[in-house]
Amino acid sequence: MRLLKVLFICLLILFPFGEVLRFDIGNNISLKPSDVVAVLLCLTTAYVYLRNKLFQKSLKWYYFFFPIVSLISLFVNSYWLQTNEFLTSFLYWLRWISYMSIFFAVLIFDTSFRKKIIKFLIIDGLLVLLAGYIQFFFYPSLRDLFYLGWDEHLYRMFSTFLDPNFVGAFFVLYLIFIATMLFHNVQKWERWRIISSILILALALVAIFLTYSRSALLMLVLSGITLFILLNKKKYILYLLGTIVAFIIIISPFFYLENINLFRINSSLARVNDLGHVSQIIINNLLLGVGFNSYRYAQVRYHLISSYSPFPSHSDSGDDTSLLFVFATTGIAGLIAYCNLWWEYLKKAIVHYKNNAFALIFIASFAGLFIDSVFNNSLFYAEIMLWMWIITGFMFENKT
Repeated sequence: MRLLKVLFICLLILFPFGEVLRFDIGNNISLKPSDVVAVLLCLTTAYVYLRNKLFQKSLKWYYFFFPIVSLISLFVNSYWLQTNEFLTSFLYWLRWISYMSIFFAVLIFDTSFRKKIIKFLIIDGLLVLLAGYIQFFFYPSLRDLFYLGWDEHLYRMFSTFLDPNFVGAFFVLYLIFIATMLFHNVQKWERWRIISSILILALALVAIFLTYSRSALLMLVLSGITLFILLNKKKYILYLLGTIVAFIIIISPFFYLENINLFRINSSLARVNDLGHVSQIIINNLLLGVGFNSYRYAQVRYHLISSYSPFPSHSDSGDDTSLLFVFATTGIAGLIAYCNLWWEYLKKAIVHYKNNAFALIFIASFAGLFIDSVFNNSLFYAEIMLWMWIITGFMFENKT
């Protein structure tokens, strides 16, 4: 258990670095230190569960439905994948399993250690925020990294995630987390903690705006409305909507700049093109998909992208819509299993949100994130997976 806690702390320490510590090692494989730690965490968690029957009794069948179906889908499709392509796809599957193991680790952590994790989450989010502001004013473009597959994102905040859409989604998750903790503890917190939380909320809200991410704004609206309705603080919905409208009016004179124009069409056209790609793959692989995660190789197989490009794109490994990505790679069986997994967690959250702050955070985060995932593959983004699995684990009482 001590090793498990050490690995978990290491994972939280690495979190603020986002994509900065990403290394491309060839064959479309990227590796981050956090991925390695997550795999070690997965192996350690599995060992701890195997040695403790009490922990094993807490496991539910639906935890393993999607992992098993997704692995089967990969093996079924191994006949058309080259050996290196199969291994690369398997590594992506292993990474997803490793981040899911965060949930199982949180389940068995004692209350004292969970409190430490909460402190780390607050600090991690604040560091990503501060890094975002520094980047926004001193490094306003990723043009120098275009050759590595990154988009330019001129005049937009992308922080250490190197992508304004994903970091915008994270800022919304962080804002919901801080806001819920504040509302639940405002009567017993010291004044300095209340003021600090309000300042963090203000920084997070402005940061969301500075990403100029339409999906993040939509996520903010839906998550915010969900949170305030569940908290029975409906007047705050008007404050939120009013703030967003004021922001749009203020920046509207600058809409002639493509990157910050909220009505830009180039990215929308690109998403329509991606929709055509994923639809073709789904239609031809309805039952079990093309294998998790062999989406890049399936696109090459169907001549939708080139097998070689002097300027690689990270987006070729997945579709912009998370559920369509699941459908394409694991078929209807995987889509049912994946949706069922989140549905089971949502049902538990709905039952307990009135007396469980993290169940409330989960519902509000879930509502916004699933809307965001229609436009970005955010449900499979490493840092967002890590955050959501921790929040999901916190809904459950520890099993020690």
